[in-house]
Amino acid sequence: MTAIAQALSAALLDFVWQGLLAAFLLWTALFVLKNRSARARYAVSCAALAVMAALPVVTACVIYTDQASLGHTPAGTMSARGPLDLPAAMPGPAASSLAWAGWLAHWALPLWSCGVLLFSLRLVWASRQISALRRQAKPAEAAVLAVVAGLQERMQLARPVRVLVSAVADCPSVVGWIKPVVLLPAATVLGLTPQQLEAVLAHELAHILRYDYLVNMLQTVAETLLFYHPAVWWASARIRHERELCCDDLAVDSCGDALCYARALTRLERLRVTTPRLALGSAGGPLLYRIRRLAGDTGWQRGPSKLPGILALSLGLICFALNVDWARGQQQAAPAAESSMPDEPGVRVDLEGARVIHRDEVEYPEAAIEKGVQGTVVVEATLDAEGLVSDARVLSGPQELRKAALQSVLQWHFTHDAAGSTRQVGIAFQLPAESGASRTEQARAVAEAKRERDLVQALVQKELAENMAKQAHTLQGEQSADASKLQDDAKRLAEQMDKAPAEAKMASADLASTLAELQARQLLRADSALTDAGNSQLAAVEKQLAELRDGLGSFQGAAMFAGRRLKLIDMQGLTIASRDELLAKLPVHVGDTLAEDSMDKVRAALKQFDEHLGLAMFTTRDGQVEIRIAAPGSSGSLEPPQ
Repeated sequence: MTAIAQALSAALLDFVWQGLLAAFLLWTALFVLKNRSARARYAVSCAALAVMAALPVVTACVIYTDQASLGHTPAGTMSARGPLDLPAAMPGPAASSLAWAGWLAHWALPLWSCGVLLFSLRLVWASRQISALRRQAKPAEAAVLAVVAGLQERMQLARPVRVLVSAVADCPSVVGWIKPVVLLPAATVLGLTPQQLEAVLAHELAHILRYDYLVNMLQTVAETLLFYHPAVWWASARIRHERELCCDDLAVDSCGDALCYARALTRLERLRVTTPRLALGSAGGPLLYRIRRLAGDTGWQRGPSKLPGILALSLGLICFALNVDWARGQQQAAPAAESSMPDEPGVRVDLEGARVIHRDEVEYPEAAIEKGVQGTVVVEATLDAEGLVSDARVLSGPQELRKAALQSVLQWHFTHDAAGSTRQVGIAFQLPAESGASRTEQARAVAEAKRERDLVQALVQKELAENMAKQAHTLQGEQSADASKLQDDAKRLAEQMDKAPAEAKMASADLASTLAELQARQLLRADSALTDAGNSQLAAVEKQLAELRDGLGSFQGAAMFAGRRLKLIDMQGLTIASRDELLAKLPVHVGDTLAEDSMDKVRAALKQFDEHLGLAMFTTRDGQVEIRIAAPGSSGSLEPPQ
């Protein structure tokens, strides 16, 4: 997924809570303004819908800018970004919530695109209806045009307005913004008195005077783009309601007879069937409230419904309750996110929107530090089908720093969405602020650790040599005893040969030859036994060294984990996105009860994800099981806890 797609997905999901907040603020404002003019409530409703439409755009721009500056998906928000920042080892409910949020972040943009397409077809259908109404309508009579001209003069409407009579339309309406047209049903012209018809026409001209058709089009676009949020539909409905009240006020001001206009609305409602969504009609809005308002019933004021406010608060509380574990995980994830991609002091890596499963630490060459060399090395990496770096070349940067940057990049493993592409990464080297003495102490510590490791290997080799020497000494002693015994037997035979006749001497000679052959064979067997024993001892020690080196000693057998509960999955040296992807692919999760083949399934899934990752499984002090996964070159250990 590209950086732009990630930003859009995060913005769409963030708008869930942003829209709830905007709807609650609008509900509060309408409640405060319930006794004010309809124009004030209309302005507030339009402003709220405009803010709702702008919030996803602003959020996407902010997220994309953060990605461009940081080089990876930012943390700290709910939706697509928040759950993805959680550490891999979390309690069961949090892990399930994390997997659900990851799935939602992955499919948010495709699902939104499908919804926008469907609602766009709704707009096309409404536009075709309006076009059909205009084509089938005929120009109004001169008497109607004269009434319209008089109203335009009183309302100071200088724009040209066409008036058409339609046999299809069932309600007076306005269509068009640049060239507005008033559509009058034939039944309306015939069924209303001249005074009522004048009031209805004044209402329609008020829509044209206020540019309501343009606002209505923008509303429909907002409903199409943000179709998935009920707050948008509610705010848009409030705009249409207040719009009709504003036009009612203008119509009464122009005609001067509120009761006549109220009777006209009642008559229009009887004739009304359906009006296209993009058209603005006189019979829109809650009719009973409009009629009572025109009749001057001040004892019954209609304020905003309490349902949207209650709904917004309820959904907000539900979101907060569902994300308590997420909020706790954010606090635990901060140090993990900081240590997921370690580098030496003074080294900063910019992946330019790409993501990696793991990467080697970039070292700041000591020679460059001593010379005071710093700068940014830009490396172009060519990735294979698995996301591994198959080739890399340095595009720019100081010569003293190029080798260190290139050696590190060649060992990186990018995510599968970047496989088969070419990526550019920037590695900035800046001289550390710490003193030279501090760096010398670090170098001494590293050298001391290396000496200790060499000493352990020397002790193991010495023990091996001593064991082999003991084996050889024992075998040599047994060989010497056997040889001495054979020599004594040969001496006795020789003495007997001297006393025996010739035939006996010949038999004794044959017997001596046989004994010599047996002695030679026994010596060969002794040498072979000595060699085999040495080789066996050497193989056993080498096997122990291999187990110690690879961390295999931490496994205590798959069978002993069966029936135990998985307490923790600890991933070290992986990026945030890689941990989330790997956690979703593992066959076991925190809180599961393990089976005998669980370890084999985990190893197979890990090998399929990245064969370079190390794996260890061991029991904890409370009898549960912990799985530890570490990337090559990371500081994580596969040794069991002490």
